Amino acid sequence: MATDTTVTATTREPRRPVLSRLLRDRRARFALPMLSAVILAAAASPLLDARSRATDTDRLLTGPGAVHPLGTDELGRDVLARIIDGASVTVAVATVAVGVALVLGTLLGLIAGYRGGWLDALLMRAVDGLLAFPLLVLALTVVAALGPGLRNALIAIAVVATPRFARVVRGEVLSLRTREWVSAAQIVGVPTWALLRRHLLPHLAGTLGVFAALQASTAIIAEASLSFLGLGVQPPQPSWGAMVAAGTDHLDASWSLSVFPGLAILLTIAAFNLLADALRDALDAHRPDLNPGR
Repeated sequence: MATDTTVTATTREPRRPVLSRLLRDRRARFALPMLSAVILAAAASPLLDARSRATDTDRLLTGPGAVHPLGTDELGRDVLARIIDGASVTVAVATVAVGVALVLGTLLGLIAGYRGGWLDALLMRAVDGLLAFPLLVLALTVVAALGPGLRNALIAIAVVATPRFARVVRGEVLSLRTREWVSAAQIVGVPTWALLRRHLLPHLAGTLGVFAALQASTAIIAEASLSFLGLGVQPPQPSWGAMVAAGTDHLDASWSLSVFPGLAILLTIAAFNLLADALRDALDAHRPDLNPGR
C-alpha cells in the first residue's frame, strides 16, 4: 500500500511552476488575451444576433466608418457585428469538436498503447487508414455524406482529429508503461482502469494540452475552409470563412469585407499556436529528465 501511495504522489506532482512560467512567457501574454477576447465575443454573440442580420440599404458595401466601424457587406449588414456573432462558431469548433476528438482519441490511444497485441494492431491500422487522407479531403467527405451545416461540420472535424489524438496518446503510453512506477502499481494490484486514470493520464495531461491547442487551430482552419466552400455554417448564421468567401466577390467595391474576418481567423489561429508553443516550453522546463541541473 505504501508503494501505491508513492506512485500516486509521483504522478500528481504540483503543476504551479508550469502556470507561473506560462504566464511569464511573452507568447502566452499575447495568446491568452486574444483567446479571451474571442470567447467574450462568442458569449456576446446572442446580444448582437439581431444587429448582425439587420440590413442598412442606404449603406451597401461601405468601408469602415462611424456608423459601421468595419463597414458593411453586400446586403448592408454590419461587418463588426457579424464577426462578433461568428465567433461563437469558432469557439464551438475549438471546444466541442476538439473536445470530442480529445476524449475519443485519448480513450483509443490508452487502450491500444497499454493493451498492445492484436487490439493495438487493429486500432492503429484503422487510425492509419484515416490519417492517410488529407485533412480537408476527409472533412469534405464526411460533410458530403452528412450534409452541410454547423453540426455536421463539427462531426467531420471531430472525425478528422480523433485519429491524431489516438496516435499521440498511444506513443506516450508505450513509453510510460515501461516505467518503474507503472510496474509498482501493477504489482500492488491496482486495477487497469484505475492505473490508466490515476497514473497514466496525469502524465499525459501536458502533452494533450499542447496538442489540443495545435488541433484547435487546425480545426478552425478546417471549419473556415468548409464554410468558404459553402459546406459549413449555412446562412443566415455568420461564419468567418463564409464572410471571406462572400467578400471575394466584392473586393473591388469593399476591401474590408474579406480582410477583417480573414484577420480574425489569422489572429485566432496564431493565438492557439503561440499558446501551444508557450505551454510546451513551460512543461519542458518543469520536467527534471529534460533539465538535469534543476
